[in-house]
Amino acid sequence: MDYGTIAGVDGPVSRIIFGTDRLWSRRQPWLPVPGRERRAFSLLDRAFELGCNSFDTARTYRDGERTLGAWIRTRRIRDDVVVISKGGHPHGSGRPRLSASDVSHDLHASLKALGTDSIDLYLLHYDDPTADVEQVLERLDRHIAEGKIGAIGTSNWAHQRVADANAMAAHNGLNPFAASSVQFSLADWTAPPWPGAVTIGGREQQAAREWYSTRGLSVLAWSSLARGFFSDHYDPTNTDQNAVSRWCATYFDTEENVARRERALVFARENGVTVARVALAYVLRHPLHVFAIVGCTTEAKLADDVGATSLELDEATLRWLDGDASPR
Repeated sequence: MDYGTIAGVDGPVSRIIFGTDRLWSRRQPWLPVPGRERRAFSLLDRAFELGCNSFDTARTYRDGERTLGAWIRTRRIRDDVVVISKGGHPHGSGRPRLSASDVSHDLHASLKALGTDSIDLYLLHYDDPTADVEQVLERLDRHIAEGKIGAIGTSNWAHQRVADANAMAAHNGLNPFAASSVQFSLADWTAPPWPGAVTIGGREQQAAREWYSTRGLSVLAWSSLARGFFSDHYDPTNTDQNAVSRWCATYFDTEENVARRERALVFARENGVTVARVALAYVLRHPLHVFAIVGCTTEAKLADDVGATSLELDEATLRWLDGDASPR
């Protein structure tokens, strides 16, 4: 496992961050299902054994926070893991939820669900251009001073908005955003899968990638494997065969992306690895201060993803995978 640092977070952060959006063990918040909880704990144990010390969750991830928190308490490893959570998601309210009061409400709900006194990195889940960001930053600054948050960041914010917020923070002596979670993978989406989702992939987002690269701001890449596009579950020639293929066909099935997938398959066969490992290595080796969030449901898949941290891709290979006509 490779490790990096995020400003404000104590200790190293694994380059592969385990995502809990598909991790659940309860039908009701107060009632764990024993078999599901055992399977969830086993997967989390394996992640930790493989060197994943960092875990991404959110208020909106079913019972992801409760399951993660229960595992941490049972294993007594709170000081050995990095907990990342998110608040401020509209989650069906029909209105933006990016205010100081909304942020405090969600933070305290997350702390309770996780069963911890602090969250190492707290992200604002979605942006709202009409929000009073100064008030939100002031509230987050207070929670940092209280010891409830180690560092702050954003999820699905355009880089210009992050830049403006950090300039405001600097002017007012407040803690700036230290990380930004956005979609980034070898495949570029055709449209956002969810309203307000933000990507830094594709030629149109070159300026965003350059901004992150020059600022050194940590990037937490979600959907780093394009939600199954680089897996055996997806077949470009039969996109109706299963739910994964149908989803990928809707958001990633373009000639350019299929060609990228084919090149990744060629490289995978030449090097005796999976196509998923190649696609994930593309994200990790990109010239950004990047971490990849992966959501796995099997220990074998998790081990394969972690293997991407040791797969070296030089600059020429990165360009070739992306579609540059130059030879490797």
